[in-house]
Amino acid sequence: MKLLYKKLILGFAFAGVVATSCSDEDYVDANTNPDILNEVPPENQFLSATISLHSQDFEAFYDTYRRIMPWMQYVTPQNGNGASFTSNIDNFSQRYGRLYTGIGDALVDMEKLVEKLPEEDQPKYVHMLSIARILKAYYTFYVSDIYGSIPYSEAWQARYGGTMLPKYDDQQTLFNTLDQEIEQSVTALNTAQSITQVSLGNYDQYYKGDVKSWVRAGNALRLKIAMRLIKRDASKTQTIAQEVLSQAADNLMSSNSQGWVFKGTAGFTSGGNWNPDLLYSTKPLVDFMWNTNDPRIDAFFSPNGYSQANINALIADGQLPAGTVEASRRYFGGFTSPDDSKAAINKKYYTPRTVEISGSDVQVDTLSLIQRRLFQPSFDEGNGIGDGLVYLPIITYAEFCFMRAELAARSITSEDAETFYNAGVTASIMWYNQIAVDGELSNYTALGGSEISDYLSEPAVAFDNAKALDQISSQAFLNFYKQPAEGWGLWKRNGMPNATTSLVLPDLKSNGATLPIPRRAPLLLLSQASANYVNQKAAYDAMAQDAGFGAGPTDAFGRVWWDEQ
Repeated sequence: MKLLYKKLILGFAFAGVVATSCSDEDYVDANTNPDILNEVPPENQFLSATISLHSQDFEAFYDTYRRIMPWMQYVTPQNGNGASFTSNIDNFSQRYGRLYTGIGDALVDMEKLVEKLPEEDQPKYVHMLSIARILKAYYTFYVSDIYGSIPYSEAWQARYGGTMLPKYDDQQTLFNTLDQEIEQSVTALNTAQSITQVSLGNYDQYYKGDVKSWVRAGNALRLKIAMRLIKRDASKTQTIAQEVLSQAADNLMSSNSQGWVFKGTAGFTSGGNWNPDLLYSTKPLVDFMWNTNDPRIDAFFSPNGYSQANINALIADGQLPAGTVEASRRYFGGFTSPDDSKAAINKKYYTPRTVEISGSDVQVDTLSLIQRRLFQPSFDEGNGIGDGLVYLPIITYAEFCFMRAELAARSITSEDAETFYNAGVTASIMWYNQIAVDGELSNYTALGGSEISDYLSEPAVAFDNAKALDQISSQAFLNFYKQPAEGWGLWKRNGMPNATTSLVLPDLKSNGATLPIPRRAPLLLLSQASANYVNQKAAYDAMAQDAGFGAGPTDAFGRVWWDEQ
């Protein structure tokens, strides 16, 4: 994987083409006049789509930090969650528009550019286009995952003489279509071509154009989509799983280095909207990780403010008694349930102390912040701007292992659940160690000794076939700490973790009532002024036939098709 430097982006970004950097006027020109793309190499559009996919800072700010992470009890504000925090869906979600302006359109343009090449040159791009279709399938799945029906089969046609009013593909049809397209792409990538292929090379920020790596990524994506079908069509899940897992071992992910992950320099997430400050760790996660001696705890969370140096300053200021020493445990998370938070505030649990150190006021807090440089390596923690690497995963090897473990635990496959559970836990610990070291996290101690084997021997972690699905879900949920949207998807699919699983996520209560948690993105209200009103209404009406859809388009507590009640 090649590191992403802004100079590289600028070097590849042709004026009026890269949607993430061009002006509105240029972008309109590019969408109404496809001839403007004639001088652009097809591979540039792949890079453009990749940058657009991962540069969504508003998605980080709203969807990740302030919606999904609190809902899933990954983080909490300093004073705990408010009484109706699960009902706050303002500015959620940010992913839909990028499919049509920035990602899907760039990849469709890529295909059209190849079609305009001399006929004898077009066969050189079979592999490149197959890779592009896998990327487009992933992001289409990612959008439909929380929206349900979306335009796909008739989308992106307007500028090439097709319809300007695309129909919506229902989610069942769409998932089948995407699976077929990925399967076809994987087959094409595995097929030797009679003519030397043009490689994406450095335009591919994931695998530098390596074909076998994209075969593995495509197969992992097929398995991921199949997992979403478990509640609706378990037989389809089994068919896809058998097709994928029966392939040669080299076609399947087998190490962290083969994961589908975007890696960039600190500057890639340096903007203010990436700022993860004032997000605190949660009591459910911290307690479980502390009690099981989880090696990832210092990759996820920062120790609280009660270092011996700060304690000494508080002693000198008269705020602590002489002789107070640093505790052996400095990881404490906040309560996630509003009722518990309210009680804790009344007990002054959250009240920080402030003391002057070297001429500056320092807040000393009992709670642990999240490791901010895990999400924004450039974050200034008072010791200057960081310059570590940022990792933005799509499908990690650990996730691939957990999917295989779950399929086995459900008897959908005949593989050994324990083997892949242990492999998933091991891969997750090693991966977080890598990104913590490369991200130059403060207060992080690199993995060493027998930490992994010791962790796998912990009573709450050691595989127990009687509670296999519980343990697999709990560990997969922890692994998704860097991918909260996937943790949300796991919870919707399995109903785990919950208040009775190994990793205990308590019910969220406000004034004694259990709060519902959103399950999908709110849809735009219908407007007859919309040019595509007829197709939009037809899609909404069809989705509303499902009993779980909810009270209406904007009901985020309703469900999409795959999330059957």
